[in-house]
Amino acid sequence: MEGQWFDLLYGRSREPLSKISADDFLALLVPKCREVVTSEGLEKALRAGRKLRVKLGIDATGAEIHLGHAVPLMILRLFQRAGHEVHFIIGDFTGKIGDPSGRTDRRREITDKEITANIKTYTKQISPILDLKKTKVHQNSKWLSRMRLAEFFEMISAVSFGEVSQREDFRARLKAGSPVSLREANYASLMGIDSVHLKADIEVGAIDQLLNFMQARSIMEAQGLQPEVVLAAPLIEGTAGDGRKMSKSFGNYIALSASVEDQFGLIMSIPDSILESYFVSFGDIRQDELDELRVFIEKNPLESKKQLGMLIVSLFYGEKAARDARSAFERKFSRKEFNDADAIDIRMKVLPAPLFDALMRALGDEYSRSQIRTLISQRAIRRINGGADEVLGDQADLVRAGDLIRVGKLHLFRFNE
Repeated sequence: MEGQWFDLLYGRSREPLSKISADDFLALLVPKCREVVTSEGLEKALRAGRKLRVKLGIDATGAEIHLGHAVPLMILRLFQRAGHEVHFIIGDFTGKIGDPSGRTDRRREITDKEITANIKTYTKQISPILDLKKTKVHQNSKWLSRMRLAEFFEMISAVSFGEVSQREDFRARLKAGSPVSLREANYASLMGIDSVHLKADIEVGAIDQLLNFMQARSIMEAQGLQPEVVLAAPLIEGTAGDGRKMSKSFGNYIALSASVEDQFGLIMSIPDSILESYFVSFGDIRQDELDELRVFIEKNPLESKKQLGMLIVSLFYGEKAARDARSAFERKFSRKEFNDADAIDIRMKVLPAPLFDALMRALGDEYSRSQIRTLISQRAIRRINGGADEVLGDQADLVRAGDLIRVGKLHLFRFNE
């Protein structure tokens, strides 16, 4: 049981897909999609026997990409492995506007300096998922910033004001007294212009962008092009499993650049209810394997998390790192065997020190004061002393020199002066 799904999915992830049939490709692709527009168009494109242009765009609004962003990237990866032409668009132009999809207010406008800094990290972060040598990477300012006003007006003439004004997210904002700028109203049109420029056959993105994609299809059709097929991926829940999507704003995300230990540990912390969606998003699971996967998760939730953790880690760090991460987790948290190499060394000027002060020193860059108080009140702090762990549940409990303190499941600190 230990390697059942991990071994299957890791091995499958290494296989080329260029020789598989359209039906077999669809069996891997469809489970990853929340919606397809249109299914007939997708099947026709795949059976045409030609190399397809497949597009995915991400605005350069933040420096860190997380697993939520990676869900559509995994779809793009399938097409690349099948030999299709993959286009990754960094939205440096559209990023200054910000995607209004699902927003309750206007996004803060980011500066050119911030965008430039963000772009520098993107290709490195996606490189474990996509083969950059086979990926065409674009910045959409290359064509959008050079577009003449007359050309822009001609392009957007295919979109009616009624179509834009009837968007539910815009209507909700206007009803709440939050204005919608004309720049935001034209965001989807700019995505359509990207698709016209690339002559995209397929666009991949998240389900919350579906209205944008539909508008892009209208613009392509008005320009005499075949409207792109839309593959809308689900929004995976964040690690808290409280129904909210994964987002940096909610603090419930797993960064692509997170360490092996953090990636594995955070996967171990997610609730059982979202295991299936993570497996499907990050593993090459066929449509006819879903029932078997559900049964496995229901009967073996802990083992399922371990295999999912290995799958995620292997995607970014390789098979050995994945197996080592599991072994280290089981040593520390199943057998409760710790060694000095596991602990982060924290130096303080004065020890003994109150627990709250010690944790602020160790976690202050990552946790707020209220979050640290919550950890203490939830009895998530333990002193490891070779025997039974000692729970530290009071902010005034003393931390002494040499103490090994475990915080939750992910952090272990050694305190010294």
